[in-house]
Amino acid sequence: MAPSRDPHDERARAWSDGLRRELAARLGPAVAHAVWVTGSVGRGEAVPGSDLESLAVVCDPGDPGDPDDRAVRRAVASTDLSRAPWFAETSPASAADPRLIRTRAGWSTAADGWAAAPARDLGVVHLGLLADARPLTDGHGDPELLPRLAARSVRTHPGILTDILADALSTRASVPSRLTRTLRSDPVVDLKASVLTPVVKLARWAALRVGVTSTSTDGRLELAADPRVLPADRWDSLRVAARVTARLRWEVRLRAGSDGPGTDRVPLSVLTTAERAGLRSAAREIAGAQRTLDYLRSSGGLREPG
Repeated sequence: MAPSRDPHDERARAWSDGLRRELAARLGPAVAHAVWVTGSVGRGEAVPGSDLESLAVVCDPGDPGDPDDRAVRRAVASTDLSRAPWFAETSPASAADPRLIRTRAGWSTAADGWAAAPARDLGVVHLGLLADARPLTDGHGDPELLPRLAARSVRTHPGILTDILADALSTRASVPSRLTRTLRSDPVVDLKASVLTPVVKLARWAALRVGVTSTSTDGRLELAADPRVLPADRWDSLRVAARVTARLRWEVRLRAGSDGPGTDRVPLSVLTTAERAGLRSAAREIAGAQRTLDYLRSSGGLREPG
C-alpha cells in the first residue's frame, strides 16, 4: 500500500516551521543566521512539547559583522519557549553548549572524528544531530551543509554504519497486547519511544548509508529505499507506519486541550479500537523491518550501496 496524502500529515511540518520562525524572531537576525535546529524540529516532525535542539555554524574569529560564539551561546541560553503555545523545552543538545558551536571547518573535522571513532565521543548521537539539522532561517545559502557533512563522514568511514544500525535496532517497535490487560489494569504505550523513534532511526541509517541529505523521515524512506535491503513494498509500509504513528501522536496532543502539551505515554484505553489497531499494525511493520535488518546484519547479507 502506498503512503496516503493526508493533509493532517502536514501538521508537524507546520508546527516545526512555526517554532523555527518564533525562535528566529527572538534571537534576532544576526544570531538566527548562525543557528540550526535539529532533532524533531529539524526533521519537521515536532509536536507541542517537543525538545528544542540546536547547533550553530559560526564564521572564523575576527570576521566583521558576525556574532562570535559567546554571543550565540548567550542568546540561545536566554531564549525560553517552554510556555504556551510551544511548550518547547531546551534540550542539552543546544547551541548554548560551546561543543555545539563550530566553524564550517570545525564541523567537518568533528564529523570525521565521530565517524572514525564513534565510541569515543557519542559519535552516533552527534552524527544524528548533524544529519537532522536544518537552518533556522529560510533562504540559507547552503541549507544541506550539515547533513552533507554527516553523509560525507559516513562515506569516508563506512564502519560507523554498523553502529548506527545497531542503535536503530536496539529498541524493537512494540505495542502492549490486549492480553496484558489481565496483568495490568490499563497498559501504557509510549508512542515516541516504542514506535516512532525506531522508524526515525531506521530512516536516518538508510539515508546516511546512501548519502541522502533529506531530513524528514518520510523523505528518507522514499529517497533511500534500497530494494537489495528491503523490498519496495516494505519501504512503503514503513512510510505508512511512520505517518500513522505521527498522526496519532498529534491526535493525542490535541485531546490534551488547554491542559498542557500532552504526553507520548498513552493508556491504551484512551485510544479508539481503530487507533489501537492502526498503531499495532504500524509497530508490526517497523518490528518486521528491524528483524529483517538484524538478520542481514548478523549474516553478512547487507550489501554496500550501489
